[in-house]
Amino acid sequence: MIGRPDPRKKANIINAYTEVLNAACSLQMATEYCLREVEGFGINFFLESLKEGTEIYIRRKFIELNKVNIPGISTEKLMQSDLLDIEDIDHAIGERRTFDIAWDKVQKTGFIYPLRKLYVNEDIGWDLTPEFHKEVDKAASRFTENDDQNLILTIVKNLCDALNDLDALDILRSAHGPNEIHNISDFVEIDKNDPEGPFIISDILFYQHRLRRFREKPNFKREKKTYKDFIE
Repeated sequence: MIGRPDPRKKANIINAYTEVLNAACSLQMATEYCLREVEGFGINFFLESLKEGTEIYIRRKFIELNKVNIPGISTEKLMQSDLLDIEDIDHAIGERRTFDIAWDKVQKTGFIYPLRKLYVNEDIGWDLTPEFHKEVDKAASRFTENDDQNLILTIVKNLCDALNDLDALDILRSAHGPNEIHNISDFVEIDKNDPEGPFIISDILFYQHRLRRFREKPNFKREKKTYKDFIE
């Protein structure tokens, strides 16, 4: 993974799925209420109603559960007729429209996660699970594509670690903003002829304003050297 997940993309996905789960919960309860099943039919029933269409599913299931049979009228015609008195079916149809609007927002994020996996159990109901959040992080992130990128990413990661260490020592001050990184130029010199590489530590490192506090106090009472010290 290169850096962190895109916070805006991640937030858009989470917000869209939060909305669709709220809509799913309301739609599920409205559908069950039309069929007078207060304890619920379970996740399979609900997903089946989404595939078939909420209104059609409620009408067909209502006929099956109540064993509605009118001589001379087929089940298909009965479903399309006004002969079925299903209380609050209009409310369920409205909740389905709300669900479809929420689902459209999910589609626009470009991240599709199976709805079934977001149904924990009958006690908890719908929830954005830890597995969901892991997949969202992947979808909102960029990844290296080859060994060269892996190498460069490792080097840059080490550089960031070093900068964070300097920040922890209050040598670099991240609170000052991005331009703070320019102070690194005080700590290094460039010598293209140096065998270990062109970037080398400045020999006046601890005379720079950010690092003076790490110097020992100067001793002005230096021991006087004699000619004898010189010749021996």
